[in-house]
This record gives sequence, structure tokens and C-alpha cells, in this order.
Amino acid sequence: MNADKPRPARGRPRTMNAEQVLDVAMNAYWQSDPADVSVNAICQMAEISKPSLYREFGSEDGLKRAVLDSYAEQVLSDVFGIVNSAKGLHETLAALVDFAAADPRMETGCLFYKMRAGKHRLGPETLARVEEIDAAARSAYMALLQAARDAGELPNALSVAAGATYLGEQLALAITQRASGEDPDRIREMMALALSVFIRP
Repeated sequence: MNADKPRPARGRPRTMNAEQVLDVAMNAYWQSDPADVSVNAICQMAEISKPSLYREFGSEDGLKRAVLDSYAEQVLSDVFGIVNSAKGLHETLAALVDFAAADPRMETGCLFYKMRAGKHRLGPETLARVEEIDAAARSAYMALLQAARDAGELPNALSVAAGATYLGEQLALAITQRASGEDPDRIREMMALALSVFIRP
């Protein structure tokens, strides 16, 4: 055997692009349960090494936190934009219904809601970010309903705080049903009924 014969070059992971890794990880987490997607699977899909991923994001928790930040910027910002639009209550609720029932990105559910549902399995960085977003959403819903109360649009008996929690949960439920294959028209009907509590007689 010729000891000087060159060996075949071994395949090497390509240079890591952080944005590309975030996109790969976001899609993987979004399509499945985030807790069921391993770092090894992310590395394989992104064609990078695990050390490279850890150098960039620090840990699996750091990666999930970065993915959630990216998701908030790309997707959740649209929800906050609707709620903070300073339009009337009816128009804002209608826009939220459209988001849940018609936005094509919600066909596989909401990554934030998936992370929130499994928050007992999240690391501390991601959990803190989930709770931060959850609190911000509730504050936005409360501001929307308080403005409606001040404008005389909200039923007097309805608590703004309870209404904010209820609105958030109805939106989460509608998106979850959308991901399970429920017909969008049916989702609109159910949300119209559920959100009728906000309509002043």
C-alpha cells in the first residue's frame, strides 16, 4: 500500500450563516413541536457543525431565543401592528379574525403559541422571552379594550383585564384550530360568536 497516496477529501460543513440557520431552525420548530427538534437535526438541515452553532448562539436555549426573536420580528409584529393601529374596536377585531383565519403563515400554527404551550420544557432565556411577549400582548389587548371603553364601544359589565386575557386565548384557539385543518370559514364563524362579548348591545 502506498503511504504517500493522498486520501480523499472529507466533506466539511459549509461556513455558517447565522440568518440562514435561524430560518432553518424557525421552519423546523414551526412545523413541529419545538421540544421535539434536536440540535443535531438543525445542524444536519443547515449543513453546519454543532460547535459552529454553539459558537454563534451559545446553547440550544440561545438558539431558540434567537429564533423566537426573529419570529417576533417577522410575524408577531403584524399582530401588534393590528392591535396598536388605533382603529376602532370592531375593525381591529375583524383584522385579528382575518389574521387567524386567512394568513397563510398560520396554516401550521403559531410558533409563539407552540413555545408557550410547552414552556415547561424551555430553557431560561427562551422562557423569559415567551413571558415577555405574552405580557406585551396582554398589555396591548388591554390598551385596545380600554380605548374602546373610553369611546363607549365596550359593554359596561366587561372587565378590561379579563377581556384582554379572553381575547388572547380566543386568538390562540383559532390559530390552533387552523393548524389542525379546520375550515377558515368555520373559524370565522366561531370567532364571530366568541368575540361577540365585546360588542355593545
